[in-house]
Amino acid sequence: MSIDGSLLRQRRQELGLSQARLSELTGVSQHRLSAFELQKTALPDSVLEVVLEALSDNPQIENLVTRSKRYRQHDYSTIDHLPERVAKCALTQGNIEYCQLLSQIAEGHQSKKSHNLSALSLFSGCGGFSLGFSAAGFKVKGFLELVEDFRRIYRLNFPQTTELGGDITTADQGSLQLWAEKLGEIDVIIGGPPCQGFSLSGKRRVDDPRNALFQYYLRFVDAFRPKIAVLENVRLLTSMRTISKELVKDVICRDFRNHGYKIRPFEVNAKDYGVPQHRERVLFVAVRDDLGVLPSVPNETHTVERDLFAETLPFRTFADACSDLPYIESGEKSTDVLHEAVKHPKHVIEWLWDVLEGCSAHNNDEPSKRPPSGYNTTYKRQVWDEPASTVQTTFGMISGCRNVHPIATRSLTIREAARIQSFPDTYIFQGSLGAIRTAIGNAVPPLLAYTIAKHVGQLLDSIKVTRL
Repeated sequence: MSIDGSLLRQRRQELGLSQARLSELTGVSQHRLSAFELQKTALPDSVLEVVLEALSDNPQIENLVTRSKRYRQHDYSTIDHLPERVAKCALTQGNIEYCQLLSQIAEGHQSKKSHNLSALSLFSGCGGFSLGFSAAGFKVKGFLELVEDFRRIYRLNFPQTTELGGDITTADQGSLQLWAEKLGEIDVIIGGPPCQGFSLSGKRRVDDPRNALFQYYLRFVDAFRPKIAVLENVRLLTSMRTISKELVKDVICRDFRNHGYKIRPFEVNAKDYGVPQHRERVLFVAVRDDLGVLPSVPNETHTVERDLFAETLPFRTFADACSDLPYIESGEKSTDVLHEAVKHPKHVIEWLWDVLEGCSAHNNDEPSKRPPSGYNTTYKRQVWDEPASTVQTTFGMISGCRNVHPIATRSLTIREAARIQSFPDTYIFQGSLGAIRTAIGNAVPPLLAYTIAKHVGQLLDSIKVTRL
């Protein structure tokens, strides 16, 4: 007897079985059952045999269906600070050096004397891209951001920067001309359209209007004619195709060339440039045709291991970003208002209490300590001595993807996420906690932006030398 995904779902629902309980009954992971029911993948005959046998075990099914849920309410309890866990969070030398570097970025941003180059920021978010360029000696003359919560944070940190409005699609030719006259010469335009239309975490619809926002970016390029333009987005944009099946990256490059720029896409990872985080992105670097310089990105500065004869340094780690922060557990606070832990239910703490670094509660041997749904990337601890996983907007959710602290049993705090993203502690975040988390998760890491900006400054210097 065989069965396809739709029939399995129909039979399971007739029996009153959830996917989670069928997974518990068969030992087949829920994500495999889900993919089979959605007809995205097949199951081997040996696995199907186990599933069919389970569906015939009426007494066992009845026990599962009639069994009360393991947890009817959320109970909370105080968590002990185990000495051995606190000791694992000892301060690292790398943390001291990293915090000093973030302080230097903050100081560079505040030092107006060194700002002898100019930039314009589009799709500015809360200012991560701008902060890196400002710290590297660029005066950010103007910014444009749609989300008011993000604009508020940006204004607090860039009070002298001219706000060019919210919705880039409403900027008409008259407005562009007025802004160009007001702001004057712009050396570099930076920014990255929202990634939701491109990212695999969304629906990746080829007709999503957000996918064409770079066309509005080009209108600003035409109006200001910067020497260089840098467009940042998720790495998976490189595999995205238009309705006509053309690669989006090829469309972007062709359109920039048609507007008088040499352009190249570069796939980068933030950890290769000293950011304590695995964060893959694509950078499109465009240089105006008349300047005689080819697009490029800086050489990688960090790698897996230190080589005495190499110029690169070892990757920065979660510990390097956060080991000076007070040890706190679920629901606890510190003197830093942004270093406050979300309070998690007792049963979630029990699922995760004995989970090792880099592992998920879904891998627990005891079935009662496995979450009833999700994937093995959820309810998963990060690793203390490795670069952190990508900071996403949902980093406060312990059930999210790799959001569990490596040692404490809780999700990441806002301060930890900001550190991992390379924001200095002096950067001002105000607004609702949800808005702040989203702003941080969406941001370009300032340290990555700083490294790119220093390289762009060198390109601009080479242009000056060429023209002498």
